[in-house]
Amino acid sequence: MRYLLTREGQDLEAQVEPEGAGHRVTIEGRSHHVDGALGETMRVRVDARPVEGWVSRRGDTLEVELRGRAYRFRVRDPRAPKLTRRRSSEDATRGELHAPMPGLVVQVLTHEGEEVEAGHPVVVVEAMKMQNALVAPLKGRVTSIPVTPGTAVESGQLLLAITPEEP
Repeated sequence: MRYLLTREGQDLEAQVEPEGAGHRVTIEGRSHHVDGALGETMRVRVDARPVEGWVSRRGDTLEVELRGRAYRFRVRDPRAPKLTRRRSSEDATRGELHAPMPGLVVQVLTHEGEEVEAGHPVVVVEAMKMQNALVAPLKGRVTSIPVTPGTAVESGQLLLAITPEEP
């Protein structure tokens, strides 16, 4: 499976494939065999060397902590148009949430006029047979929800708008 990870504005392509009892993980052309206990807390071997770390995922943000350092990545479908990726941080500061890939709106977890917290799930979109809870990009009041459950959406389509909370 291919993933696009973005860290500090730089895109990294990752490929994860089953291999024996573990997986072959290739990031930017560097390949490693990973096996062990995967989950929120990981105890794995990378190329036969033991590694312990912690992983958490909220919406499209993946945080990995290794050896006391935290690394934050945004996970995206590599097939999503580049235009959507470029707009995402600008849209988040404006309080806009856009579909990261084509899919079907399964649930809207908020309503117009409701106060929402940054990082809380607001819309669930099904894409590639997986349901993805998309989170509010900032704290504020929901001003527009142009989609309803059952709406088919294209990559980059507006799902929700939030007016940022006044400081």
